[in-house]
Amino acid sequence: MKFTKIITLYILILMISPELRSQKNTLTPYQEYLFELKEYRKNCRNALKPFRYDGSLTTHFSYKEYVYEKEIEISTIQDEEYRLSFNAMGIKNEGITIKIYDKPKKYNSRTLLFEKSDIIGNEFTVETNEMLEKLKESKRAKGVEEELLNYLRIKKLYIDYLIPATERETGIDDETGEEYKLVTKGAIILAVGYQNL
Repeated sequence: MKFTKIITLYILILMISPELRSQKNTLTPYQEYLFELKEYRKNCRNALKPFRYDGSLTTHFSYKEYVYEKEIEISTIQDEEYRLSFNAMGIKNEGITIKIYDKPKKYNSRTLLFEKSDIIGNEFTVETNEMLEKLKESKRAKGVEEELLNYLRIKKLYIDYLIPATERETGIDDETGEEYKLVTKGAIILAVGYQNL
């Protein structure tokens, strides 16, 4: 009796296992997209070399019918030079704009340190020594003494992602027949590294 139960169980497992394997091999489009982002993170981190990896952040966003921005903050240590590696391969629709400031958006007196527009499907890096020079130029124009400028450093960076307005596509629900707006998503990856000599 025990032997027949074991054989029956074994036959059931053999019959069900091909279905389970086929379910595991089929990924939804969103799961495939997340898997691609994982690969983009690796590329983004590799672009930091020879700088030492400090961290990374993936910023997900949805395109809306109006322009909006997302702001992230990065802290820096002492006088280290930093490299920021951006990977925009996760942006499939309209290109976004990146602006980097020395202060958060609630301050009117903040200085624009870096700007790049129409970012879509590419990778690039930028270093803080270029941003520090722009900050010094800005302070110099405001009358700050040269002696003080020698001690100036960037303590934090505020990165604003400007997501453009996009006309949303519509779809029709198969069950109810009602029209709905499709949500279009994108993501940009940032990896941060510092020069540790």
